[in-house]
Amino acid sequence: MVNFLKESIQLSNFLILFFLVLGITTYKYGLKKIRLFWIIFTLLFLLSSTHFLPAYLISKYEAKTPICHPKHLNLKETYYLHVLGAGYSLDPNLPANSQLELTTLGRLTEAIRIANQLPNYKIITSAYSKFGLESQASVAKRAAILLGIPSQNIEMLTTPSNTAEEVQAFVSKFGTNKKVIVVSDALHLPRALMLYKKAGITAMGAPTNFQIKKDPNYYRGLTFPSYHSLSLMNSYLREQLKYWKDSW
Repeated sequence: MVNFLKESIQLSNFLILFFLVLGITTYKYGLKKIRLFWIIFTLLFLLSSTHFLPAYLISKYEAKTPICHPKHLNLKETYYLHVLGAGYSLDPNLPANSQLELTTLGRLTEAIRIANQLPNYKIITSAYSKFGLESQASVAKRAAILLGIPSQNIEMLTTPSNTAEEVQAFVSKFGTNKKVIVVSDALHLPRALMLYKKAGITAMGAPTNFQIKKDPNYYRGLTFPSYHSLSLMNSYLREQLKYWKDSW
């Protein structure tokens, strides 16, 4: 029930509710009395569902964490690459890398890219199993081995169910004196790094799974309203709410 309520906190649901309330109120009191609220609703809808503002906000937020370049690191140190979990499916007919959600696989791939340029490293996979089956951490470990990482270079955190728990599990197992590189979505990393700092570790970030990629044909202007733009704005607002909650 709690998860259902959390997932119901969506910008689209808010706009639908706002629209229904306005419709009922208009029917009861007439358009003239609540015309201002219709203007507010229209502006909110257009700002949220056209590309410019959502893309601008996400692009600025994703740029907060620089790309991780191993050549700038102290190669005498051992780095712990913490790959945060983001979903998987235990289909026995698929290899481990295909059992991972694309978001999780993107994070693991980025960790492997960095690990291949480091002489000393540990890849830390994490996240639990909601149904008491093989954990996401275990599936990610199997995938990393398939992709060329030696098993002795991989550690698992099999109990966390969210980012805050992943950070706490890392600190409990490895302490606060390790060199940590947190691998996650660019949109998610500011919150993950903040949680690490609260736990006593000034970690580095390795952003991946960028939602805004500015190729030479990238269009920066206005567009027609679209579900994609609304989803971008929803992702941004939800991440801001989670950052605010976790920063308490």
